[in-house]
Amino acid sequence: MIFHGQLIFTTDYIKIKERKQKILKSEVIKNAQNLYDSGQVQEALEYYATALWHNKENNTELLYTWLEDNSLIEKAGEQAVCTFIASILLIIDHCDASSQNRLWTLCQNIFDHMEICEDREDTSDRYVVECNLYRHQKKPEKALAIILKGLAKGGTTSRYTFAGLTYLDLEEETEAEKYIALGYQSDPNNASAYNDLGDYYFDKRQWKKASNCYYKVLQTDDYNDCNWAEPSWIFCCYMLDPDPYELELLLLFAAANLDNQRAQLLCKMAAMEQLIPNVDYLDTSSESIINLVRNVRENGNTSGVTSCATTCQESASSINAMRLALEEITGKPSHFVVLASKAQNPPLDQTIDEEGIILWNYRDINTPIPTVNQPSEDVKRVVEELASTDFSLPIWYESAKKYVAMLSESQYNELYGVMVYPPHQTIYQYPAEDWLFRVQFAAVCILAQISLHEIDKICKGQLDWPIIPAFTLAAWLATQDTSYISWAEKILNLIKSRISQENYCFFEHAFTCAAYLLPGKDKKYYTHLWLWRQSIES
Repeated sequence: MIFHGQLIFTTDYIKIKERKQKILKSEVIKNAQNLYDSGQVQEALEYYATALWHNKENNTELLYTWLEDNSLIEKAGEQAVCTFIASILLIIDHCDASSQNRLWTLCQNIFDHMEICEDREDTSDRYVVECNLYRHQKKPEKALAIILKGLAKGGTTSRYTFAGLTYLDLEEETEAEKYIALGYQSDPNNASAYNDLGDYYFDKRQWKKASNCYYKVLQTDDYNDCNWAEPSWIFCCYMLDPDPYELELLLLFAAANLDNQRAQLLCKMAAMEQLIPNVDYLDTSSESIINLVRNVRENGNTSGVTSCATTCQESASSINAMRLALEEITGKPSHFVVLASKAQNPPLDQTIDEEGIILWNYRDINTPIPTVNQPSEDVKRVVEELASTDFSLPIWYESAKKYVAMLSESQYNELYGVMVYPPHQTIYQYPAEDWLFRVQFAAVCILAQISLHEIDKICKGQLDWPIIPAFTLAAWLATQDTSYISWAEKILNLIKSRISQENYCFFEHAFTCAAYLLPGKDKKYYTHLWLWRQSIES
């Protein structure tokens, strides 16, 4: 009897819970289900998808119910089902991973059982929707196979366009341009895909190609597409030529379109582009093994890297930074081998003359050994204090005076040791590779306050990271005092003759930024450096 009573209680509880759930169902869910149950299936699909899209409903339970209906295509028709799936893909993106996988599978099951479909120019085309389904799942190879299958049956605007977009996902630029152009030729009033192509080149900082894409969109005069394309095109024009007029146009557009998020974002980007790397903010290394160690960190790989192959010799500091970073990631000393296919030209181990600073001996092109001794804890602590502060070259250079006062003359040379043996961070703020560069920058600022002759010695020394703060500081000082211009120009000319323009983008980029600071040059000089910088950043 007790068991029977418990069973009755449990059954009653479930019934009450189900009754409450029915009461709590929203009007949207009830209306959608009523439409579906009364045979108005097309209307039900459209009504429910629209409610989800406009956030009038966030309950996705009907998606599972309807997509599991084996007779859905028969009830609603192939076009309505394709339109429905196309409209819910973004909704599925916002679901948790488990729900995403289940809904994607249900959508795919529908396509697997779809025997007949019509060719359509718009995005409700079966092959376009299935292609897009795979794109949302980050499976571009499968997406491409589907859309090419559709194209084999006949070329339509949407099939051409989505073939182009899928090739973009695969970063096959030539094929992407080809199919997007075919889609545009098929319907010249529909250039929205050129916004996507423009964004692709925009992200790669290929401003000319991006500009051309956005301009095609502007030619269609489509209000929605142009809201994205117009500020993007103006920004590209500015990046191709740093004319204040273009920047003013962008600001005016943003002011007149306060709800245009793209325009507001590009204004912030333009403001960032006007900041000077290594003066207003510290740049980060783009050398190949530094990018590798960042990937190791991001992927959570704690096993370490035993070896890596590079096309060209890496700088000594980048190898040192990788060692420090791997120790930081794995929690133990890490041994690795760099295998470069060729030495750098000009050689990284050579100095201009005997005055140049030597931090490393090279047993071979991949094995730099420190020539400097480890600095004392006092010197490390002084440099760490400056390196831990928010970076601004003017502030760091001025602050360096007080740090010089903390050191004795006998400790000055230990500042070079800090560049090889950086202090540990008291409070962890920066990855090891970025911290090493900050430490070197701080040490150079302190050395420069001891004597500007230290700048000459560093720039005449081996090609390594410390030359970047040295020549950048020289160029910045020329903007503060015209008496430094000739000295800074000599240093920059020396550096230009030493930096390879084939392999060392990190050094090259820093040089273009520093040389741009020199006052009193003509427009041709500044335009050349600006375009040079843009080509490196792409």
